[in-house]
Amino acid sequence: MGILWELYKEKDFDVKPTLERIKKACEYIGNPQKNYPSILVGGTNGKGSTCAFTERILREHGFKTGWFVSPHLISENERWRINGKPIQEEVLKDYVKDLKKVFEKFSLTYFEAATLIAVKYFEDQGINVAVFEVGMGGRWDATKVSEAGVRGITNVERDHTRWLGDTVEKIAEEKLGLYEEGKPLILGSARYPLYTRALELGLKNLKVAGIDYEYWGKVERERTVLEKYESENFSLEGAQLSLWGKWQIDNASLAITLSSEFTKLSPEKVNQALKNTVWEGRMEVLREKPLLMVDASHNPYSVVKVVKTVKKHFPEVKVAYSSLKGKEWELTLTLLRNLTEEIYLLPIDYYRAEDVKNLEKFAKEMGFKTKVFTIEELLNLEEDMLIIGSIYLIGEVKKYSQKIKQEFIF
Repeated sequence: MGILWELYKEKDFDVKPTLERIKKACEYIGNPQKNYPSILVGGTNGKGSTCAFTERILREHGFKTGWFVSPHLISENERWRINGKPIQEEVLKDYVKDLKKVFEKFSLTYFEAATLIAVKYFEDQGINVAVFEVGMGGRWDATKVSEAGVRGITNVERDHTRWLGDTVEKIAEEKLGLYEEGKPLILGSARYPLYTRALELGLKNLKVAGIDYEYWGKVERERTVLEKYESENFSLEGAQLSLWGKWQIDNASLAITLSSEFTKLSPEKVNQALKNTVWEGRMEVLREKPLLMVDASHNPYSVVKVVKTVKKHFPEVKVAYSSLKGKEWELTLTLLRNLTEEIYLLPIDYYRAEDVKNLEKFAKEMGFKTKVFTIEELLNLEEDMLIIGSIYLIGEVKKYSQKIKQEFIF
């Protein structure tokens, strides 16, 4: 899994939600995160894509960027990037070795240790701005130690209910914990309960999609276009997006708004950035004919949204799915039954993977026609295919499909 992961394997760490451990660890190494500005993005769905668009926009405007990604897709070193490029294996090894005693001294969790590496690595690389993707929630997330000057929340749906609460209202409140007085908070959705709860909590310096910035766009088979974006800071027309799907129009618009709070934007450079953003494993087209699309959506409602949209544009597409344990896969399959009669199921080589036999048993009870394939078998089928589910599933698919020429549709 990776150098840092190996260090944490089979170790018990205090996982009580708190910012104290990471704050003390950062103080101990000189608070490197105070030496450069940061942008912080949370939310249930789309925060990775929003970070990808934001990082590319800033890089296109001449900034040297640091980018902290969570989780990784194939290799652990994807988590720490400079100008989009992952940290080299040997460099990561040195950081883990140098900071190991700090991890132990403050009993850091894996994610806190990863965050500590990020803040130090970014300082050492002399970046101009860092883009941090929140791991989970907001109020207690280790990335808050970045003290970001601009913050964004994409949306709120049910996910991580064990940690964040069993209702969307509770989850919204946890995610709104990213807010800090005096700093702008951009909301990518005005839908209940995110904006409503923000108002109830008396949060200020809000900029909200559909109110403070407006946009619209369309999907035409492989093409996704942001037709119009308008805010008091910036306007744009006819921008092609490299990432597929209607919700990428939401994510790109949030990224533009976040970036415009940080610097004055050029329409030409934003156009270029949106066209060239790469975010692997998220509505990624690995093959055009027959279609092979992969997406790492895992919570029930985002899976359904993806499947519904893809089937609208590619009616004959087959859906292949798998899940980790504890990811509400029963609800996912129940919702998917309204969209498709047949489902392909895949085993994942990961210790937290749900047993494919359990998935198959439940799917049959729901009235699905089911087929179980290995990933290799699936990739050899001559059918339009959407593979969706855990990021670990998508990581395995990417490993097996290295021989397939990757074609990003711009």
